[in-house]
Amino acid sequence: MSMQQRKNRAVIIVNYAFCSRTEPLQPRKGAKREADKLFKALSKLNYAVKLYYDQAAKDIEEIYRQESREEHGDCFVSILSSHGEEGAIYDCWGELVKLTRIFQILSPQRCPVLAGKPKIFFIQNLCRYLERLCIFLLAI
Repeated sequence: MSMQQRKNRAVIIVNYAFCSRTEPLQPRKGAKREADKLFKALSKLNYAVKLYYDQAAKDIEEIYRQESREEHGDCFVSILSSHGEEGAIYDCWGELVKLTRIFQILSPQRCPVLAGKPKIFFIQNLCRYLERLCIFLLAI
């Protein structure tokens, strides 16, 4: 497949229902509906989009490991939406996943196919009743 034919790729991970935590995390009503809209919008922009709901930490990391082995177009977009803390999101079991871990999986050393290409991360992080949207642009 030539470079012109490769599609830009996007991953959307939304955790909206949470289990097994001493301090229960509230369900994120409306998160699934928002994710469906994002999926449709990126698809209309001709992205190859994968949408995942309620993922465990090991599964989140595996999703990004799989992406690191895929053919990519000019850029990669990731949307992570969950409860979280500074620099981390909660998986569906209430365990923290550090964002730096995800960024490392897509580093040039581990993901040469995306080396030098923009990797755009939208992080919607609900942190103790304060909603934050962080956008990271990595061009490493």
